[in-house]
Amino acid sequence: MTISHRATESSTVSSEELKSLKVARIACCCKLADLLPVVQQLHREAARAHATRVRQRSEAA
Repeated sequence: MTISHRATESSTVSSEELKSLKVARIACCCKLADLLPVVQQLHREAARAHATRVRQRSEAA
């Protein structure tokens, strides 16, 4: 997977807008198959965290 940072275009972004940007823009060139394991891992972690929250709420009630 290749990730490259793109420079902001000075003609389309003012300095005030540039200061308010919170996330750097990146371009990513990859195959969907490269992303699938990452997405599956994130999904498993989110599901575990959700199950933990639900369990804690039911125990507290």
